[in-house]
Amino acid sequence: MTTTNTTRREVLLAAAGVLAAATLPIARAPMSRAQPRADVVVIGSGYAGAVTALRLAQKGISCVVLERGRRWPITAAGDTFATAVAPDARAVWLPGVATGVLEVVTGSGINCFAGAGVGGGSLVNYTVMMTPEEDLFTASFGDRLDYDEMVNRWYPRARELIGCSPIPDDVLAAGQYSAARAFDEASRRAGLEVRRVPMATDWDVVREEIGGRIGPSATAGDCILGVNSGAKLSVDRTILAAAEATGLVTVLPLHSVTDVRADGDHYSLTCAVLDTAGQTRSTAEFHSSTVVFAAGSIGTSKLLVRARARGDLARLPADVGRYWGSSGDHVTVRLGRTADGQGGPAHIVALDWRSGTTPTTLLNFPLGVPVLGGLSQNALAVSITPPSGSLVYDAGLDRVELRWPADDPEIGRVTKDIGTILAKIGAVTSGAAPALALPAVTSHPLGGAVLGTVTDSYGRIDAHPGLYVVDSSLVPGSTGAVPPALTVTALADRCASALVADLTR
Repeated sequence: MTTTNTTRREVLLAAAGVLAAATLPIARAPMSRAQPRADVVVIGSGYAGAVTALRLAQKGISCVVLERGRRWPITAAGDTFATAVAPDARAVWLPGVATGVLEVVTGSGINCFAGAGVGGGSLVNYTVMMTPEEDLFTASFGDRLDYDEMVNRWYPRARELIGCSPIPDDVLAAGQYSAARAFDEASRRAGLEVRRVPMATDWDVVREEIGGRIGPSATAGDCILGVNSGAKLSVDRTILAAAEATGLVTVLPLHSVTDVRADGDHYSLTCAVLDTAGQTRSTAEFHSSTVVFAAGSIGTSKLLVRARARGDLARLPADVGRYWGSSGDHVTVRLGRTADGQGGPAHIVALDWRSGTTPTTLLNFPLGVPVLGGLSQNALAVSITPPSGSLVYDAGLDRVELRWPADDPEIGRVTKDIGTILAKIGAVTSGAAPALALPAVTSHPLGGAVLGTVTDSYGRIDAHPGLYVVDSSLVPGSTGAVPPALTVTALADRCASALVADLTR
């Protein structure tokens, strides 16, 4: 798939008719609607769901993609998303209250960020697309995946699908990116390796912002609540749009899957059909012999853990919900004056993969709040921690809870090691206060239906033929000390190819 501006516009125009047809009317009163069987039902529309839908459509297989959140079309007015300086109901996903773009999942010992909307996590991430090195990949995956296969085939395909490239010289030189340059300089002086990494960003749109021809969004540091200029290459505008343009893929927004159960020779899914305030206005039933879980680590794991506990998918392995991790994420903050230009998304990374016991990648990223940006230095540290978390069903409350052993000595060691790396940067940064490294928040939840435990090496759930997992829940807690988006996309493509082979043999 090419990624030129002209091609993207053509894809979006071609998909427009399909997009308009993809939303069902919402009933005025609660009722149940039986839907016809689909060839394949895909739960979730982020990186994994989008890739799966595209690969199915390319082989002539129709599918329905069920997405709990809304569509977020980029408008000429530049007002699709809320901003960090003016948050509103568009910012938060809160069932019964708001269907915003970002959910905060509260767990025991940790809180997680998750995307909500057509495009999933690609709407809210910082677009960094890194390939891990072999020894770090193996430290995360063990022998579950062959690194050579991934790096020679699946990672290149993922980069092509996403359309990613590093920040260009002229953009980095702009005044809006002075903080990026300051982070680059300080990291080099501290002895860290600095890279410009591939990003899912349309730099031509960023140039339009820099030139003042459109309003600032990416250049203002907006990212985690969406980028109003369209500079972020989220999958709803790229991979999923291409899938919908085939006419074989129907995306149903505001369809939140609540139950999946075995039902004779097929599977039945129940959805709450929501309005834009998050209220359930009806329910819908879907039936298919092939169901693909692509709702992300939290979404997929919750559905599977609950279905096993309630007997709806009684043959699921006992390891469902286990081997969950945070990608070793630590939010780091150091008070102290820095450059004012808070352009984003993340653009420069600093690596410390060899000097200590914890290989770590630091992502410089803006907050989207100019006052705070000018008074603090912020980075997200991504590392490797043990996948010792779990999602557990509480029968009394009929809900699944996330549990993370924040007091685990191994996690404490990682926090200490990251603090040492930050101290190196602090030592060469004038006027900087000691940095804080906070492990209690992650934007990269991973695990819960891990390869080789719940599924085979291609995401098949052998205990329930016809069920597949293709998303971040397959990953045992980390992706080699780099952000997981590219790995998740590559892994989903690998699993989707196996799914297509199963359905066409």
